Amino acid sequence: MKVLIGITKEQRNIEEIITRYHGQSGSLVEFGPFISKMDALNWLAYLKSRIGDFEEIIPEFQSGSESAWYGYTFEQMNNV
Repeated sequence: MKVLIGITKEQRNIEEIITRYHGQSGSLVEFGPFISKMDALNWLAYLKSRIGDFEEIIPEFQSGSESAWYGYTFEQMNNV
């Protein structure tokens, strides 16, 4: 099992990200909203310091860094 973590400006994109990375939707944990991208990145840095085995999903370019951002974690299926 691998834990995937990331941030996104568009909360509705999280389900598509889970599908793209063959995630287990039952393992999804969402965080936020964060009031800025910097707050989301600070949360991400903290989480990375606490989790041993993870893969970070780098967000695609999303304009409006000072609007709400969301964090998420989920487990990737073992058969990929």
